[in-house]
Amino acid sequence: MKKSVTLLLMIISILTLLSFLFKKVDDYTSSNHYCNSCHVHDHAHSSWMQSVHYYNSSKEESSCVDCHLPPKGHGYYKAKIHAGYRDIHAFLFKNSTEYNWHKKSQIEAAKSHTFKQSCLSCHDKLFPIDLSQDGELAHWHYLQHQDEMHCVQCHINVGHGADAKASRNFLFLQAKELIDTIYETPATIDRFESFTERIPQSDISFKMIAVKDSPLKDYNQDAIVSDFFIAEIETSWEMYQQFLSETESEGRKENEMIDGISGATPPWGNPDQGWGLGQRPAITMTHYAASVFCQWLSNKTNKSYRLPTELEWEHVAKLAIKNIAISDQIANTNQNKTTLPDEIVPDNLGLKHLFGNVKEFCSNNVRGEYIIKGGSFKNRLEELSPEWRKTTHHSKWLKTDPQIPKSIWWYSDCNDVGFRVVLSYQPEQRSR
Repeated sequence: MKKSVTLLLMIISILTLLSFLFKKVDDYTSSNHYCNSCHVHDHAHSSWMQSVHYYNSSKEESSCVDCHLPPKGHGYYKAKIHAGYRDIHAFLFKNSTEYNWHKKSQIEAAKSHTFKQSCLSCHDKLFPIDLSQDGELAHWHYLQHQDEMHCVQCHINVGHGADAKASRNFLFLQAKELIDTIYETPATIDRFESFTERIPQSDISFKMIAVKDSPLKDYNQDAIVSDFFIAEIETSWEMYQQFLSETESEGRKENEMIDGISGATPPWGNPDQGWGLGQRPAITMTHYAASVFCQWLSNKTNKSYRLPTELEWEHVAKLAIKNIAISDQIANTNQNKTTLPDEIVPDNLGLKHLFGNVKEFCSNNVRGEYIIKGGSFKNRLEELSPEWRKTTHHSKWLKTDPQIPKSIWWYSDCNDVGFRVVLSYQPEQRSR
């Protein structure tokens, strides 16, 4: 009997010690210090200290595991073992300087490294008293589609950096400050050759490249592309914001040049993704919005700008890369964001970014969706070719838009589609 009691006490003591040691190990491997010893991304810790999870009025500090592991009782230890194995393997056998940290900070990657249940375990009240009207709208939308959505889709920077909550962005529609050069008249087309278009009442100009007509035997014997012009670059934020500022729905002044065009409502969130504006390609607009831009540009310049047909786009692409490698025309294969036109050398036709910057809308419609060409920074190099072809996914690209009805102007879940304009050449055509 005495031996049994002694053995039982020994077992209890060993189990107690093991439990104590397990808790110590669990606590240590859950500390921010331990996480930062493996996660050697230079800005992970500093960006966390700038976030509301560290710097907030309640002085409640959230640690790494509070977001990057599920709560205990919801697969915590299983996820921790998996993350530990993955991180130790990466630490021992991979070079952290070769990681694409920008790609890892995007929504798709963030969703796989942040647990929605962890967000909800801390933020169990989705409708606090100080929630904004836009926040209420977004959270109601989440409750109705919570199986398809993740918190980070609207709060992408909440854990690292300033939390720019998704809401209506009225400032994005405002015009930029003009410099001294303000064009009064558009360009005049006197002959079939490349020209520089000017947008009246702005300081904006862009180059249009002449593309000669050609029979396209690659398609069928009857297919012919007539003479037309195509923009040297994808429609830039500089151009698109001028359109937005002149046609915005909220409080815009009537303008005789654009009478009859109802402009875009404010976007939900930050359309440029924080990558920058200026000459970067405009993104996140819908096909409808791109078409209205063409209508506005046509009215401003007294011409007939439009989106290219798939046939026109593919014809240009084949001429543009004839006898040269597509890889020479791509600057951002591994950057996972848009790049500026000046960062690459023009192709055979003098165009920039036909491939790999943003996918480009065409005018063709296939079963309710529009054809897109060219690929984007999300495509692998081997995927890019003149023949590469996809279509829009209109409903999928509006998944997190909480507005009823959803925006006809802005995609909430697509950041790699834009467009460039074309202009048919008519010998009798002149700008007034």
